Amino acid sequence: MASKRTAGTRQEMIHCDRCGEDYAASYKSCPFCDEMEYEEEGRPRGGRRLAGNTRGGGYGGGPSVGRIILTVLSLALIVAAVMIVISIIKPLVDRGQTTLPEDSPAQNTQQLDSPAPGETGTPEDTTPPEASAEPVIPDDQTATGFTLSKSEFTLSDTWPDPITLTVTFLPAGSTGTITWTSSDPEIASVDENGKVSHGTKTGTATITAAMAGGITQTCKVYNSVTSGAASSAGGTSTALSLNKTDFTFSSKSEPAVYMKVNGTSSAPSWSIGDTSVATISADGVVRPVGRGTTTITCKVDGQTLKCIVRCNF
Repeated sequence: MASKRTAGTRQEMIHCDRCGEDYAASYKSCPFCDEMEYEEEGRPRGGRRLAGNTRGGGYGGGPSVGRIILTVLSLALIVAAVMIVISIIKPLVDRGQTTLPEDSPAQNTQQLDSPAPGETGTPEDTTPPEASAEPVIPDDQTATGFTLSKSEFTLSDTWPDPITLTVTFLPAGSTGTITWTSSDPEIASVDENGKVSHGTKTGTATITAAMAGGITQTCKVYNSVTSGAASSAGGTSTALSLNKTDFTFSSKSEPAVYMKVNGTSSAPSWSIGDTSVATISADGVVRPVGRGTTTITCKVDGQTLKCIVRCNF
């Protein structure tokens, strides 16, 4: 049943007793409940606006589970769309581009990879790297290594003759070709057969023996040859020499070495360059002291003789 209500000059309203809504008298029936028949006892009264309306007629009730899920999914889709847009725009902004590419995805990729305005792109070097040159091994070379007869020696006034370095190929019985060079031919020179000769000045030079395949061995040469190696006595030249011109102590416990001069009966004067390596007494007795290399100097009959001493411990 519906009852009529009037409110001054306002349009005449009808109050629906079923749903509790007011509606215009121009309606033949309540538009909110369409004059629905409520035959079941205990069924709540109300029309289509009952669940969810907040005014009049006892409306109310929270949102349904389906509506909540739909809302959450909508929000997730919105967030995903924003992230996609940011991931596309950010690289363009970093490169100085302010507009999105309008062509196909392949063209988009090409635009993103191209340098931004003002930048200089470096073209990728497509030139294939040159192959490293492999050492050429002669067919007649069967040796895989070699050793030298000496690793160091001295050329002195008493031993100025050339010394020939000999090569032993490895393995035994193998063959190879050796190329000889000197770090300073003015100190010590070497010929194609490994013969080492003193130069025009004193000092130390390194003789290098090389075999194809990058295999090398070296030998140090100490040249102490000086002018005036002979003295004159009654118009006759007399050659003097030391009993040793180069020797090595391998340990501190090795016995002393006695130096003497050949070719004269005069008393020599002995001195040594570095007493922290070895010492020499007035009568020519040499004893090791510490690791290193030094030179013994002998002066006799107006001549100067030298000997190299090494301590390898």
